[in-house]
Amino acid sequence: MKFSVIIILSVIFSAFFLNVSYSQNDGAGNTGFSFLKSGVGARSLAMGEAYSSVTEDASAFFYNPARLNQGSKTNVLIMHNASAQDLNTDFVAVKFPFGEKISMGIGFHTTGINDIEVRNIPGAALDKFDSRNLSTGVSFGYMINREISVGITGKLLYEKIYVDEASGVGFDFGTNYSKDNYSFAFVISNIGSVNALKNQETKLPSSVRFGGSYKFSKDKFDFNLALEGFKTLDGGTFHAHTGAEAGYKDIVFLRLGYQSSYENKSITTGIGFKYKALNVDYAFIPSKNSFGSGNVFSLGINF
Repeated sequence: MKFSVIIILSVIFSAFFLNVSYSQNDGAGNTGFSFLKSGVGARSLAMGEAYSSVTEDASAFFYNPARLNQGSKTNVLIMHNASAQDLNTDFVAVKFPFGEKISMGIGFHTTGINDIEVRNIPGAALDKFDSRNLSTGVSFGYMINREISVGITGKLLYEKIYVDEASGVGFDFGTNYSKDNYSFAFVISNIGSVNALKNQETKLPSSVRFGGSYKFSKDKFDFNLALEGFKTLDGGTFHAHTGAEAGYKDIVFLRLGYQSSYENKSITTGIGFKYKALNVDYAFIPSKNSFGSGNVFSLGINF
C-alpha cells in the first residue's frame, strides 16, 4: 500500500512538472497534453514562434497547414530540442505536392523525460520510469487561388506516465492570405478529445494563433518581421509573439524573438545557415527563475 501511494504521488508530481515545463503554467490546470503547446523548428523558436504566417517548410504541419504550399515544393525537417530539466523534444516532418493545388505533410512530434525516480522520502529511489508524449498525423493544404489557402491536420495523440496511458485524436484548421510581401494567418489547433489518464479526464489544449508578417530586401540583406497572438482557449493567458530575421546573401541568418506574459521565458535568439538545398539552424531559449535553457538544432532539406 505504501509503495502504491508513492507511485501515485510520483505520477501526479511528474504530470504537474510536465505541464509547468511545457506551458509555463499557461492553462496547465485545465488541460493535458501540454507538449502540444511547445513549438518546433529552430528557426521558429528563435523568432519567438511568431510563425503561423511565416512557415514555408514542413513545420507547417505544426503551425499552419494552409502554408504547406509555400516555399520549396518538397521539404524534410528534423529537429532536436534539449530543454531544461532533461526534457527532450524531437520533431520530424516532410511536405510534398499532392496535386496542382494540394500539398501534403506528414509529421512526428514526441517529447519525453527519462529515469524519473520513484522514492520514499527520505530513502533511496524505489524505481525509475519514463514519461512519453507523441503526436503524429497528416496535413493537407489547398490553394483556393494565388492569395488564399486553407489547410487541415489530423493527428493521433498518445501519452504515457509510468504505467498509465491516454490516447485520442486532434485536429488543426488553418487559413492564410498572402499578397506582395505580406502574409496573414489564422489557426485553430488541438480540437478533439482523449480518454482519461488514470481515471482523470483530460482535455486537449485547444488554442488559437493569428498574426501577420512582412518581408523585404535591401541591398544584399533580406528581412522578415512577424507579429502573432497566441492563446490557449481554456484558462490560457493571451501572449504576443514577435520575431525578426535578417539574412545576408541568402546564406547566413540572424534571428530574434520575444514572447510576452510567460512566467519562465521571454527573449529568444538564434542563427541559421543555408547552402544550396540544406538549411542548418540553431536556437537558444533562455529561461527565467533558474529553470535552465533550451538548445534547439534543426536540419532542413529542400528538393
